[in-house]
Amino acid sequence: MSSVHIYQAEKKDFQEVFDLLINFKEVDLVDVDLPKVDKPKLKAFIDFVLQKGKIILVKELDQQELIGCCIFHKSEYWFSKQELININILYIKKQYRNFKLVKTLIDSVKNVADDLPIVMGVTTKIEIGGVLEKLGFENMGGNWRLA
Repeated sequence: MSSVHIYQAEKKDFQEVFDLLINFKEVDLVDVDLPKVDKPKLKAFIDFVLQKGKIILVKELDQQELIGCCIFHKSEYWFSKQELININILYIKKQYRNFKLVKTLIDSVKNVADDLPIVMGVTTKIEIGGVLEKLGFENMGGNWRLA
């Protein structure tokens, strides 16, 4: 794989982030039987995270193509005022996925987490459990859906 550039998204990156998330939904989640993208809601979500959280982007430098992101924000447990970091989306385009890149994105979250717990739900059929365990995450159950 060629070199990548990892950086924090700013307002000027909005359209690229939007397009990447549309690609994620339409390419990688096509077989997951999820509802259609509500574009105004997606735009509001991106705005929220740009204001209250962080979006870390991965750009492949040879093609100048956005190939991944990690979207997260500070939150609280539902039962406590203790804060935590909630990773909403961790996505890398399939042809670029590798452990080193996932680790780099998780490390970028750790670097700003101020030692807060980091949580991430997996609501896709992408098998990432082994990778997360290797990175030190503890399996706390799973996401189950009755459709």
